[in-house]
Amino acid sequence: MRIAVIRLKGKRGIAPKVKATYVSLNLNRLHTCTLLPDTEGSRGMIQACKDSVSFGAVDGSTIEMLLLRRGLTRDGKKLSASMKPEAIAKLAKEISASDKSLSDHAILPFFFLAPPRGGFDGGSKKSYAPYGPLGKNPHIGELLAKMA
Repeated sequence: MRIAVIRLKGKRGIAPKVKATYVSLNLNRLHTCTLLPDTEGSRGMIQACKDSVSFGAVDGSTIEMLLLRRGLTRDGKKLSASMKPEAIAKLAKEISASDKSLSDHAILPFFFLAPPRGGFDGGSKKSYAPYGPLGKNPHIGELLAKMA
């Protein structure tokens, strides 16, 4: 099981501890996504920056969609241009089942996303419950599909 973390707030007004957490999570830019293993260490880092990110569990099909649309190799080329879709689907299943990082497969460990098509549901400044995408998001797959 993997956890997707998307940075949804910018640089202003962020505490230094949260900035250091962003660097550790490879979330250096706005609308950047990273996939983390579901461990206590990952959950602690997410907890430190939960007020400015959206996070949730993702399945293999969501990981495959991210790799196809936004995956980049280490040299900056699109993953879909260098691999066949069947190979990407197999890689997505392997990534979702194991604790190996994307870097072990010669893929950049983060995805550059676009702002969501159609905007954020309920505004972007509020936590998920009852409105907005910040914090733990049970519909993270839908948000990633709108942003990828």
